[in-house]
Amino acid sequence: MGGRESVYSRRLLLILLFAFAFLSFRYTSKPSSILEQVADKDKMADSGGDIISKLKVSVRQVSASPPKLGIAVTNTHSGAVTILSWNSPLDPLALQLGLVSFVPAGSDDSTPIHIPSIQIRRKTPPGPESLITLGAGQTKEQELELKAPIVPLEKLRGRATVVCEGEWVSVWPSEADAITKESLEKVGASEDAFRGRFKSEAVEIEI
Repeated sequence: MGGRESVYSRRLLLILLFAFAFLSFRYTSKPSSILEQVADKDKMADSGGDIISKLKVSVRQVSASPPKLGIAVTNTHSGAVTILSWNSPLDPLALQLGLVSFVPAGSDDSTPIHIPSIQIRRKTPPGPESLITLGAGQTKEQELELKAPIVPLEKLRGRATVVCEGEWVSVWPSEADAITKESLEKVGASEDAFRGRFKSEAVEIEI
């Protein structure tokens, strides 16, 4: 009888030691894993903020007759980035989407004139024509002609202040050919792409 109790006691002791070792490993390694995940997310957020802040948007007047604007994006980051053109300063529909605002000179307040904006349903995933890669220090510009009825020119005769403002839908810290199919299918919500606000400095134009 004593032998059986001894064997039983040893087995119970081994089970308890194993359980203790397992729980000790689990609870000592899990916090480390969580901290690493948090650190990775913080690093990703910092990187995203850095990339977004180094995309500089600018506006210039190309001509007064016909009135044309040049809207440009410059990548001041140290590496290449790829921009989704949708709802960006380089979207051909930037005026219609309400990304460009105009305040007439001599206005009593700084309220921009009303420009009817449109909503667009895009087909996803975006095609290669919607992905714009900018190398380090590279600038991409598009020209937009101001014409009625998109822009009420009769309210802007003389001078006006122009600003381009909105939000990047997706910015990838890589060239276009490095973006995965999965990331494009989750455009706007992909974990390896960044979002953020953009705003140009105010520029005075003559019409």
